[in-house]
Amino acid sequence: MTTHHIRLAFDLITDLFPDGTSSQVASYLNRKGPLPFALLVRDLNIPAVNIARSLATLAIHDIIECYGDLRAGAKRILYAFNLKRALYILHYSKCIHCARQLYGFDGELIIEELLLNGKQRMSTLLVKVYERLIQAGKDPAVHSLQSIKESFRLLVSTQFLQRISMKETKSNMPDIAEETPTNLTQIPELTQEGWKHLIASQQEESHEPSAKKFKSTKIIFGDEKIFWKVNFQRFFAYLRDQELIQAFTNRIDQNAGEIIRGILRLAEVKPNPERTIPVSFIEIAKTISTTGLQMNEESLQKYINVIIGDVNNCFIKTGDQGKGTYIIDFQKALSGLTKGHIQSFLKERFGSNALRIYNMLQERGCLSQKQIEDMAMINAKEAQQYVYSMFIDGMLTLEELSKATDFNPTRTFYFFRVNLYNGVLSLLDHSYKTMSNLMQRHQFERERHRKLIDKRDKVDAIIHSLREQNAEEDQIKEVEDILSPMEKEQIQKLDAAFRKIDLAQLQLTETILLLEMYLSISNSTAPVQKKTGGRAAAEKLLETMSHR
Repeated sequence: MTTHHIRLAFDLITDLFPDGTSSQVASYLNRKGPLPFALLVRDLNIPAVNIARSLATLAIHDIIECYGDLRAGAKRILYAFNLKRALYILHYSKCIHCARQLYGFDGELIIEELLLNGKQRMSTLLVKVYERLIQAGKDPAVHSLQSIKESFRLLVSTQFLQRISMKETKSNMPDIAEETPTNLTQIPELTQEGWKHLIASQQEESHEPSAKKFKSTKIIFGDEKIFWKVNFQRFFAYLRDQELIQAFTNRIDQNAGEIIRGILRLAEVKPNPERTIPVSFIEIAKTISTTGLQMNEESLQKYINVIIGDVNNCFIKTGDQGKGTYIIDFQKALSGLTKGHIQSFLKERFGSNALRIYNMLQERGCLSQKQIEDMAMINAKEAQQYVYSMFIDGMLTLEELSKATDFNPTRTFYFFRVNLYNGVLSLLDHSYKTMSNLMQRHQFERERHRKLIDKRDKVDAIIHSLREQNAEEDQIKEVEDILSPMEKEQIQKLDAAFRKIDLAQLQLTETILLLEMYLSISNSTAPVQKKTGGRAAAEKLLETMSHR
């Protein structure tokens, strides 16, 4: 956990909950640890009602965790900040986009509603999604409650949604009942009275909000204690698979990507975070034939041999049953993808010579400073600068081999080695910092040109209203002329800057997700740094070299 890590988390919370109280409460809990409600009210100069509202909102989104205080006999509730869950806000847009690709507009709105509200009952969710579809001008005959329920069922069956059951307890805090594997994909059957009420509200042309309808008529829907939330791990696994398919498509061709897609589809029946289940050649051939890809067994075998010989070695043959069984090792696959990101980062930050040294160390293992200078064919001064810069940045680690037990520098050999785990941590820290800077830059530009943006929005609203009223083009042209040519040019430059920032954020989000998945699946551990002053010596030497 670094300062950039924490700063990005609170930037995301501030962006999603702009009330200000939520970020203050989360920040205080992050600094002080788990605290009861009474201490929060005492220490924060905020009304108790606002703190309670913020805690409830953050708890619904799992950003705040609630549990009983064991020292007080579980009678007092403690609130703790979940930093990892707060960073999931960064991937909300990707989850919504995946739902749109897989399940259309209905699935997109279901995921969006759950992300905005944290947890909801199915009955409430169906009504809210239907109201949003009608407001968006969709055809009620196509997007009905039944079609929304079918999209919901598909999301649950593929485990993109997670079921949560609440059980009554004697304490003040409701307890979450553990779901059995059979209940995870089981949708509660709504009562006949509740379903008739939903259908009646669908057919009504009243614009009364659904919340008022439910309050005015106390209907039992049958799912009062069953809530649903987004299963982020399932979305992350899907995005990981898409990255892997795209990598093989770029490295080999489209057919290789389709073969990997078919294997991953076969492995979805028993998801495993480390590797797929063994899939036979016959099963792969059947799956490929159903996708419409024209490929005989001989061509398929050639493609599989090429994929096995890939540099990442993530596609492995495990047996000879069924003309051969194969698995995909996700740890090796993610390792290969992260190596590509690190190499790109090093080339942009330090240049091609530094990348050459990094690749050489990765291939050779560990080398001394003198060996690096000779083998990389770079003069001593530049080689030292590149090596020590990458060492300070966390891309390289230092190993010491002493002739004596005192580790005297004159009798000690120093070797540099590539440690992918440390490199990923360093690159992830840079990514968090960059993402936070992009968000703050976007907010700064928006506040800086607030008056111009508000003026543009008002003009666009008037033009939209006139076009709905079938106004003449002269009237529309007259409204457009409210903005001067200089203001229009400034707006174009501002929109271009916002597009660049949004594109950079999108690409950076994909990189962050990939690096986080590698860290979660990797069995490596960061090496323990001995207190030998190696980092300080490297920084001092670099400073001396820069003054020469």
